[in-house]
Amino acid sequence: MRSMRMLFAVVAMLALAGGWASAQQGSAAPPALTGQDYEEIKALYARYNQGSDFQDAELFVSAFADDAVMIRPGGDKIEGMAALRAERAERYQGQTGDNGRRHMNASHVITATPSGAKGRAYYVLLDVTTRPPTMTASGYYEDEFVRTRQGWKIKRRVLHSDPATP
Repeated sequence: MRSMRMLFAVVAMLALAGGWASAQQGSAAPPALTGQDYEEIKALYARYNQGSDFQDAELFVSAFADDAVMIRPGGDKIEGMAALRAERAERYQGQTGDNGRRHMNASHVITATPSGAKGRAYYVLLDVTTRPPTMTASGYYEDEFVRTRQGWKIKRRVLHSDPATP
């Protein structure tokens, strides 16, 4: 009888230890991003920028997840792929090709999260139809990225504009 109690005590301790170990794994840091992950995420910035600068709606929206949300300065939201496409169609009004603007990104900070990754990058928008090119806007993006079957995509983008000079 005594050995039976001892066996139950050992089994109970193992069960508690297994539960504790499982709980600790749930609070572990997210998996590290690889160099390839960083490059694929940075490529999203390029697809977004060149899609906009060359009025290529499909290239632009290819940076986003199907259920993405983009929040513009002032709080206007564009939610989902259909809304992103409609916004681009309205913006481009049938025009395609070089629109004389260049989006430049720099100082990317990309970190792993439990659901994918998050990032922040500066942007500068240049008008290259003037000589010298004129800076027309600047700010930064705050992004959440998810890995999909098609690769990394922007899940949520918040655009922040720097204030105009007084």
